[in-house]
Amino acid sequence: MNRIVSGLIGAAAGIAGAALFFSIAFLLNWGGLGEEPSTITIPDSPPQLSSVPVTTGSDEVMGPTQIYDRYADSTVQILATFDGPSDFFHAGQEQQGIGSGFVVSDEGYILTNAHVVVLESAVNGEPAVAKTLEVSFKDGKTAEATVVGYDLSGSDVAVLKVDPADLDLVPMVLGDSSTVQVGEPVVAIGSPFGEYASSLTAGIVSATDRTVASPEEGFVIQDAIQTDAAINRGNSGGPLFNAMGEVIGINEQIISESGGFEGVGFAVPINLAKRVMDEIIETGQVEYAWMGVVGTTVDEDVAAELELSVTSGALISDVLADGPSDRAGLKKGDVIIRFDGSDVEKMEDITERLLDKNPGDRVKVTVVRDGETVDIEIELGTRPNSING
Repeated sequence: MNRIVSGLIGAAAGIAGAALFFSIAFLLNWGGLGEEPSTITIPDSPPQLSSVPVTTGSDEVMGPTQIYDRYADSTVQILATFDGPSDFFHAGQEQQGIGSGFVVSDEGYILTNAHVVVLESAVNGEPAVAKTLEVSFKDGKTAEATVVGYDLSGSDVAVLKVDPADLDLVPMVLGDSSTVQVGEPVVAIGSPFGEYASSLTAGIVSATDRTVASPEEGFVIQDAIQTDAAINRGNSGGPLFNAMGEVIGINEQIISESGGFEGVGFAVPINLAKRVMDEIIETGQVEYAWMGVVGTTVDEDVAAELELSVTSGALISDVLADGPSDRAGLKKGDVIIRFDGSDVEKMEDITERLLDKNPGDRVKVTVVRDGETVDIEIELGTRPNSING
């Protein structure tokens, strides 16, 4: 369930660099080697606390073995069963999918990906929640789970609940994904292909602040963490740990030409997941602030082609009828250069800042219109569940 340099001098430098890397890795107890490409949300078929620990742990560096020993029992395999499509003549056959998840509360809350427990496209285009969920632990215990809530569009996060009685739950420590740095070591635990439960893989953070497609068409997940730790179908929903044993992300999708792991995986940042989780536990759903515009980043090429007076910002290509920006007077062709007091260099700056806002908040945006600077106040709305909504 899922999404090189030649030359003698270069080779010598590479060997020296590799030796230094593995020497450091050993000292940190990180021994061991750990056509257009298609985006695969894992798994591909199918296909958000009061008591949740949201503070980081100690500064103690842990090796992969230590992380596994401490948290393998807190990583679960999720078997989701869905009703299949049916008509007057044929009863629908059940569909099943397997993913991963992890315990975040001794009250029985479990985090996973929404696409593990919800079919993005079902009858009449409406998402279908799994009719049954079986959660399996490494110690052999199983439990039925219910879906507390989910978010397919902005985070691909779901919160499940199991009865904690007789389960000896050990919640994982949730870290701070804003401090993640490229090159730091990470490990993932999950159930690749649904056949190899409680598998651990190791790697590094390959990049941060990636923007990846969410399961809901037309929406994206911001600040995703890219990793080369092996992630395959069935790992979806499992934890990505830093070297302190803190969860910094939820493994979510891969980029692959073959359909298998090729070294490019992505995880939902745990800071976003925590925000979504808190809203789901409190209200059962997640609401995102919305401006009601479609835009693109302005750079020197775009500015030259369109003869704009600025070379950075967010160019508004469409203003959705009767949306917040339409009501406030924003127009197609405006270039947003400031949002709520902060400079805007690219369109992603706006989408990221909207994550910190709530529906009903009022923000001031500064736009360049026909060479003039105009300030506009917008009352943010609630983002619809689809682009056409």
